Amino acid sequence: MKPSLRGWLTFAYRWCAYPHRLLPFRSVLKRPGARLLDVGCGNHSPTITKRYFPQCFYEGLDRERWNRDEQDDAAMDAFHEVDLDRPEEIAAIPAGAYDLVLCSHVLEHVRDPWAVIPELARAVKPGGFLYIEVPSERSRRLPAARNGFLGIRGCLNFADDPTHRQLVSLDRAAELLRHAGLGIVRRGKRFLWRRVLLLPLYMAAGLALRGYIPASVMWDLLGFAETLVAQRPQEEISRQDMAGQHPAQHEMARQHPVQHDVAWQHLASELPADTDSVGTPMIAHAPEDTPAASGNDAGIDSRTSHRSQPSAAPIMDSKSADSESMDAGSLREAA
Repeated sequence: MKPSLRGWLTFAYRWCAYPHRLLPFRSVLKRPGARLLDVGCGNHSPTITKRYFPQCFYEGLDRERWNRDEQDDAAMDAFHEVDLDRPEEIAAIPAGAYDLVLCSHVLEHVRDPWAVIPELARAVKPGGFLYIEVPSERSRRLPAARNGFLGIRGCLNFADDPTHRQLVSLDRAAELLRHAGLGIVRRGKRFLWRRVLLLPLYMAAGLALRGYIPASVMWDLLGFAETLVAQRPQEEISRQDMAGQHPAQHEMARQHPVQHDVAWQHLASELPADTDSVGTPMIAHAPEDTPAASGNDAGIDSRTSHRSQPSAAPIMDSKSADSESMDAGSLREAA
C-alpha cells in the first residue's frame, strides 16, 4: 500500500474511532487541572486519552500491569493497583476526587459489580461525572465472531469473551447511583452517527490496515453496548462551603443556589449531536429512602486485567479490539 494512501486511511480510521467514552466529556477534560480516573486502564488507554487531552491529570486503576507499554506508563500521572474483586482494596479509591470516572466494559468481568458501583460513585467530586458502559442484552443475540464472521473478528456476541461473567443491568446500576447521591443524566444504547454513516469507510480501513474488521466497528450499528452517565450534584459544593458560615451567608446561598447540572449544560450540547441517540436526559436527585440493591450479578473490559480466567487465545473485545496496533504499532483506537 502506498504511504500516502495508508496515511489517509489511518487519519480516517482515527477520526471514526475517536473514543466513545471520551466524546461527551471533552469540555470537562479540557478544564485546567481536570482529574480523570480510568478504571481498567489496559490496552494503551493512557496513551489514547493523553493523545486527545494532554493537559488532564490521568490516573489509571487496574489490578496489574496488563497490556500496557512504557509509553502508557509515561502517560499516566498516577496508577492505583486495585483488584475490584477485593472489597478492601476498592475502599482505597480516593473519595470525591475526580471530575470524571470512566468504567467502560469493566463491570461485566468482576465478581460483584454491585459492590463496585457505589465505590466508583464515591470517587466522583461534586459536579463530576461517572461514565459506565457495558454489553447490552442484545449482545447475547448477535452472531459469534471470536473465530471470525464474514470478515469480522472479535467480540460481537457476549459469549465471544470467556471472561465475561454476566450482563450488568443499568437499571439496577442507576438505582445504586441514585442511592449514592448521583443524578442520572443519560442512559441508552451506545450510538455514534459517524460510525454508522461512515461504516463502509471504517470497515475498508480496518481491512486495509489490519486484514480484518474489528468487531467493535459494528457495535454502534448492532447495539452491542449501552451506556449510563451520572453526575454528583453541584449543590454539594454549596453545602460544603456553607459549613461554618454566618446565618446571613446561609440565607444568601439559599436564595442563589448553585445549579445542579452546571457542567452538564456544556455537555448536553455535545451529546445529542454525535453520541447517544437513545435515551433522554434524566436529571434526578437520589431519594434519601431509596434502598440499595443487593445481589451478585456480574459484569470489566478487555483493556483491564480484571478477568475471571485467562483466555486461551487473544480476543478482540472492547478496547482490546479497538486499541490493537494497526500501523506497525503507531495507530490505536478505542471504543
